[in-house]
Amino acid sequence: DLPARETERRDMASAVRRAVDEQLTPRQRQIFVALVLNGVPMDALVAELGSSRNAIYKTMFDARRKLRAALAANGYLGDETSRHS
Repeated sequence: DLPARETERRDMASAVRRAVDEQLTPRQRQIFVALVLNGVPMDALVAELGSSRNAIYKTMFDARRKLRAALAANGYLGDETSRHS
């Protein structure tokens, strides 16, 4: 049913935005938004932040783990996904 799927999609997007705002550190949020939402290339972000690829990867790993845990705790992800966090 298309309207139900659209509502679920909007609810999930809202939950992700809330988790990004509430769960991530400012640095994690900056990197997540740049890479995932704004599509900034990794090498460009590394140069812009004066960081290393490994540091950016580690920050993204931690950010994704926090987001998965927050979404699972709020019922947006199934048990299988939350076990990996």
